[in-house]
Amino acid sequence: MLSILVSALAFFISGLFAAEIVLVMSIWISYGLYRYSGKLLLKWYRAEKVGVLKKLSEKAGISTVGMYNFNSPIPLIFTVGTGPEYNVALSTGAMGIFGVAEIEALLAREIGHIRNGDVPINTITALFAGTLVGASSVAFHLSLMAVFGKENNPIPKLIYFFIMGLIALPAALLVQLMISSSREYAADEVVEEITGRPNLLPEMLKRLESQIESFHRQINPGHAHLFPVNFLYIKDAYDVYLSMFNTHPNIDKRIDNLIKKGE
Repeated sequence: MLSILVSALAFFISGLFAAEIVLVMSIWISYGLYRYSGKLLLKWYRAEKVGVLKKLSEKAGISTVGMYNFNSPIPLIFTVGTGPEYNVALSTGAMGIFGVAEIEALLAREIGHIRNGDVPINTITALFAGTLVGASSVAFHLSLMAVFGKENNPIPKLIYFFIMGLIALPAALLVQLMISSSREYAADEVVEEITGRPNLLPEMLKRLESQIESFHRQINPGHAHLFPVNFLYIKDAYDVYLSMFNTHPNIDKRIDNLIKKGE
């Protein structure tokens, strides 16, 4: 759609030949971004490949999934890829607080997203929405490096909030239009099937929720839909900006759904 709009603009400015060139280049760039969006997000988090999830992939009946690790104190796990290759990335923070069985449950849930066909749209949405959100932070740091970086100068923060105000709505709209909350329920239900442990995931969701209070400001809101729980959640408070990017159902509703399915 963006390629067509840009091409139409080129047509009105420079004619048919320019529009054709712009359209071909736009489609080529769009395909490249779609095809390699998963790799770009893995580089974003500086994730490194450590192996494959052969057994879990076989149990789910899907192609072997790659396994990546990255350094972060936040207990994060997410899956990227646009097919046929998919990769799961796990943070050092998650490895430090969860045991082997718990990590297996988290990995099984991510594989559930792959089997349910959620990952391609999750990936491309995270790349575009995350880049839009990141623009305000880039502008902030560039302004610090420029003449505005003097002590107690309010201009860098003003630039940050101005750009954030411009891009927050389109970025959040992209996330809300592309990501369905029902995908979380479906991925939750796959865990018991793969691991054979019906009571493990509800405990995991509660533990993850208890970890997020101190990390919500360190999460790129455009990536929040990739993670198992809403890392933008603030206990006993409501943030309009962060709430616009939330696509996760309530934890208690997800747990109730798992309990009902297990009965």
